[in-house]
Amino acid sequence: MNETAATGLVPRELQNYVAPALEEFRNEMASELGMDNYAYVDKGELPSRLNGKVGGGMTKKMVSFAEAVLAWNYKNRTMLNGAANKSPEMLNE
Repeated sequence: MNETAATGLVPRELQNYVAPALEEFRNEMASELGMDNYAYVDKGELPSRLNGKVGGGMTKKMVSFAEAVLAWNYKNRTMLNGAANKSPEMLNE
């Protein structure tokens, strides 16, 4: 089996939850954009600009989430390595 982001990063016991979670997230994003019935709309009938706004909003939120996770992991890793007294700028020196 080819390793993808879904199979490589998501633990096996959670993989079945990825698709429904993304669907729920997509519908929540559409609702935030004023498309409350997005789950029931024929996506082929929507202008690409509207579908793009939903996908773009999802991407923006997922990138922000990933940045927070990366920063949290980086902070914890530097603290474990004894660099807790250094600021992030000093760690690059």
